[in-house]
Amino acid sequence: MSDHDGQHEPGEEKKDRFFDRYQAAVLSDRYMDIIRADWKNTGLLLLQAPVLAFMAVMVWQNVDKTTPTLYFVMVLSMFWIGCMNACREIVKERALFLRERMFNLDVGAYLYSKVRVLSLVGIVQVGLYAVIVAKHIDTRVPIGWLLLALLATVICGTCLGLLISASVKRSDYAVGLVPLVIIPQIVFSEFTIPEDQYQGLSEWIFRLMPSRWGYESLMEFAQTAPHALAGAGYMLVMVVYSLVFLLIAYPILKWQKY
Repeated sequence: MSDHDGQHEPGEEKKDRFFDRYQAAVLSDRYMDIIRADWKNTGLLLLQAPVLAFMAVMVWQNVDKTTPTLYFVMVLSMFWIGCMNACREIVKERALFLRERMFNLDVGAYLYSKVRVLSLVGIVQVGLYAVIVAKHIDTRVPIGWLLLALLATVICGTCLGLLISASVKRSDYAVGLVPLVIIPQIVFSEFTIPEDQYQGLSEWIFRLMPSRWGYESLMEFAQTAPHALAGAGYMLVMVVYSLVFLLIAYPILKWQKY
């Protein structure tokens, strides 16, 4: 909105086709303040990573050769952490969100603020996890690629957690749904039955599991002569999944009313 002398409302000039960047910055700052103020919960979130890392170390530190199962456990751990980080972050402030929607809150900016701050939390968690595991276990994956693959995984889990949070009306429902999206990552994996034995619908579900692509990425980078483009391509699939989850969450939030 502009007045007669051509001036704009604050932040309007920063609005692009995707979301209001001014609102996104304000919401991100507010959310970061909430995260810092709730230091007990934030501390528990950050503690998940080293706990899971030390559990992996306990199992694999005395194994002579790194097994594919380690890569699967690492990816699944990061996917779980991402989901748990985000699964309550929208539903717990649903009343506030709906109230602010009445005053022109931009849904895209709101989702962006959640992803931005939770991704920062995820970066810390991935760093803690990867450094602890790499220090005690020869993963055969260069630390840079390990960090990138696990970061793509935790962000994918975060976006799925936000989708869950946008879709329910109570926090306990959100927490209860997380195992229902994690368990299929285990059931429809090649650690249940060999990949070539999946047929029909089960094969499609197997190929659609997001965590599979993080696992494939680590497996590629663990090769003696890895193909960097192939490994990066697997990570890109997880980025696409993240965007899909957010694109589904967007209209769900857009249509919510009191």
